[in-house]
Parts: sequence; structure tokens; C-alpha cells
Amino acid sequence: MVGDLVDLDRYPIANIASPEAVALVREGRRRLAADGVFTMPGFLHGDGLAAMEEEADRLCREGFRRLDLRNAFPPGMGEETRVSLVCAGFDQMPSGSPPHRLFLWDGLTRFVSEVLERRPYYRNADAIASCMVSEYACGDELGWHFDSNDGAVTIMLRQAGSGGAFEYIPDIRHRPDLASIIDDLVAGRSSRVRELDVLPGTLTIFNGLRALHRVAPVRSAPSRRMLTLSYETDPDQGFSDEIHMRYFGRRQPLTPVPSRGNATG
Repeated sequence: MVGDLVDLDRYPIANIASPEAVALVREGRRRLAADGVFTMPGFLHGDGLAAMEEEADRLCREGFRRLDLRNAFPPGMGEETRVSLVCAGFDQMPSGSPPHRLFLWDGLTRFVSEVLERRPYYRNADAIASCMVSEYACGDELGWHFDSNDGAVTIMLRQAGSGGAFEYIPDIRHRPDLASIIDDLVAGRSSRVRELDVLPGTLTIFNGLRALHRVAPVRSAPSRRMLTLSYETDPDQGFSDEIHMRYFGRRQPLTPVPSRGNATG
């Protein structure tokens, strides 16, 4: 159980059939349909957040720094965007450590499955990128992009001193005027951009396939830190070697990762 990390009184999702959990699932679906994002402030209680931060300190010291440009917009639109951050992967998380235990908790997998209405649903099977901590120091950013699928699950561990805002334009990927929306954004004249301001300990589910989004440049310390948890409809789904190299600087895990007993949601 993860009661030493998660506020199960506020978010009683261990029993997904309970009236309280059913109400949370219903609210999550409503918010995703309306806004493309569902936040759960205080998902990690104070002690849980402190434990996560202690582990994140070590992981970020040992993480891989990515600094490059990428083609993040549809062909013929926009321009390359900058990626600058440090990432530490699942293979760097000791068995029993706070992020390792949370990711392997079937209760969270089932809850995410119900909110996204994807059954069966599984933890991503990748030994490196399935669960990762990312850090954005001063000057770092994650430029504008669309995700490869909807339902990104993240937990804010630490806010930046200044800058580092999560900005997004919801539900635009398939709009016929997408090119002009991107032109306005690149020119700095877009009025569509929203900012998602979440406190440390907040769990967020975000429909990033349809929403253009970014982490804005961090302007001052402390660094911004996030935990990202990946789930899939295919129990054997992982990430490509390109992703491994770009974000972690390696194609193979540092140490063998034991079976995670992947369960459906």
C-alpha cells in the first residue's frame, strides 16, 4: 500500500468501486472532456512529497542532460523547438523507493484506467522510460509540442523559483485552422494560451495528444521537478531507442529491472 505517500483520505482510490472513488472518476472524466486536464491537488501528502523529493535529489544528480532542438509541429507548420532538461529513468529507481512503489501500485493503474475509460490498461513496460523524474534548472525548457497519445500522468514535485510554467492550448490538433494558430503562437500574438498552475504534490492527467503545450523556460532557482508515469493499452508497449538516447543517453537499462507484475486497470 502507498498510504505513506498518497493522501488516501482525500483521494480514497484504493477501492475503485467505493462511492468516493466513483465520484472522483466521474469528475475526472468531466474535467478532461471540458478542459483536457484533470488535477488532484494534494495527491501526495506532506510526508509523501518529502520522501519523493529526497529520492528526486539523488536521481537528478545522476540523470542525463538533454539539450537539442526537435521538429515538434506537424509538417510545414511552425519551427523547431528547444528541449533542455535532466531525466532519470525507472532503471535508476531502487525497488521499494517512493516513485518505484507508486508506479507499481495497482490502485493507481486502475484509477487512471477508469478516468480515461481504457480497459484493459497497463503500466508501460519500458525498463527505462516508463517512469521518470525530470528536472528543469535555470534556462531549461520543454518547447511547444503535441504528445504521441492522450492521458499523460504527472506529479509535480517542485515548482521553479520563477518561470517554468506549464502552458497549453487545448483540443486543437485536428482543427482546420491549426496552421494559423501555430503562426500566431510563434509570432507571440496568441490569445489562446492557458497556464496550469499546480502546487507540489498535485497529480495531473492531461490530454496532450490534442493540446499543444510546453514547459516555459525556468528563470530562477530552485529547479522544477516532475514525476511522469506512463500507461498503455498494450501490456508490452515500450519506447523507441531514439527516445532512450535523447532523454536518457542509453539504449539499455543500467541494471536488470525485475518483473513489475503488470496489472490491468
